Amino acid sequence: MDKSKDIYIKSLHAAAWVVIGTMAVYFLTIADYLLIPFVFAILLWYLINVLEHSMSKIRIRKLQIPRWIRILVALLIIIQVFNIVAGIIVVNVSKIIEVAPQYQRNLERLLLDLPFGLKPEEIPVVTWLTQELNIARVIQRAAMGLTGTLGNIGLILIYLIFLFLEQKYFNSKIEKAAGNDKNYRLIKDILSAIDRDIRRYVGVKSLVSFITAVASWGVMKWVGLEFASFWALLIFILNFIPNIGSLIATVMPVLLALLQFDTLRPAVMTFIGIGAIQMTVGNFIDPALLGKSLNVSPLVIVLSLVFWGAIWGLPGLFLAVPITVILMIVLNSFESTRWVAKMLSRNGNLKSLHTS
Repeated sequence: MDKSKDIYIKSLHAAAWVVIGTMAVYFLTIADYLLIPFVFAILLWYLINVLEHSMSKIRIRKLQIPRWIRILVALLIIIQVFNIVAGIIVVNVSKIIEVAPQYQRNLERLLLDLPFGLKPEEIPVVTWLTQELNIARVIQRAAMGLTGTLGNIGLILIYLIFLFLEQKYFNSKIEKAAGNDKNYRLIKDILSAIDRDIRRYVGVKSLVSFITAVASWGVMKWVGLEFASFWALLIFILNFIPNIGSLIATVMPVLLALLQFDTLRPAVMTFIGIGAIQMTVGNFIDPALLGKSLNVSPLVIVLSLVFWGAIWGLPGLFLAVPITVILMIVLNSFESTRWVAKMLSRNGNLKSLHTS
């Protein structure tokens, strides 16, 4: 009797977790217009604090710069970077749209001149490319997707202001909510581990993406590709999306080379050059710098990209890995959920929260 009762209780717990999970996914989906700006506000708040902490080491005549000035300078730096990136995207997209009709003609001519005696009307994909595809509209939609989050800048700034207003109370709230020293130390260890891994991930990915973008820019300039700086910027941004981003970053310049030139040689050279850079960076430089410190299963990363991309679109693709890392750290912190964290890891060997 006790055994059947125990099974019944466990079944109820499992059913409750399924219901809670389903409701959580539904809430994440319908409230994306509020939650995505909030997540970006948290990331922005985090970056500002990282910059502010770095500037705290600066002394002017042995005097430390006041904290509110450091926060303001950090915010202005980040805003300026966003302005530069948005400006580059807007200017180059308008120029690409101007030359899009020529690209469209080059595409139609390229597809009409198929090898092996193939005819365009015999291949449905080619028919669609020649009759339905509008390059200017595709580029415009892609640019809107990249800059769409900036349209919520007002809401992001509101969230950011309240995060800074609440920041000075965070520590005391955590201490009171923990209830005792043991729980307080556990929460502090979790937050420290999240800070450590996210800072390492963002730092390494920024460096690796910068190296990839500069090297790819060199290849594109050598080939003579138009808007090389713009495509290099997109390569830098897309490399923050694991696996999928590097693939798109390789394919896009190759497609542009097909549209810009009358021969296949520039496209082949672009593919070999940028493909070799992506393979070298992805297989050697990235693992050497980042190593297996995050210890996230590649399959879990792919599934995370699919899940968050389906729920939040393009922003979800960028946030998938940080969210997965945070989830693994939290799950690894409790005995009852540690097995889930091990299943999400690459090899099941999870490091201690106290590892620096």
